Amino acid sequence: MLDSWEKREKDHYPKRALDFDMSTHSPEYYRTFLKADTNFVFVAEEKDEVIGLAQGSILGESGLARLIWMGVHSAHQNKGVGRALLEKVMEHCKSKGCHKITLYTLPVLTPAINLYLKCGFVPEAYLPKEWWGVDFIKMSKWL
Repeated sequence: MLDSWEKREKDHYPKRALDFDMSTHSPEYYRTFLKADTNFVFVAEEKDEVIGLAQGSILGESGLARLIWMGVHSAHQNKGVGRALLEKVMEHCKSKGCHKITLYTLPVLTPAINLYLKCGFVPEAYLPKEWWGVDFIKMSKWL
């Protein structure tokens, strides 16, 4: 998160928002998060090091899944790790009966947006000043 913020988001996303986001990604948070059957986390590892993560939730029996957060360590970007994580998420959601996956991203995260587009996600909405006074894009994919 910090790397992404420093490289792309610094002039668009407040530091206090980053601090808030980072505070939620603790081992305790994930232990609690994973207690719900509808939540999921997929981890990409290399040599016992976490290099990527995708976290999401299936919203009850609605058929809708939400990709909450996804990130790949900067040293491992552009090597297919993000695509592999995203494909795992789509496969998992489809196997659970979901017909749609939705996510929110910052307009400045063009590498992420390009990955989502290549994997079949489409922009559904532009959300001005949605979170921390920052614009977001809602993207979705129908399975």
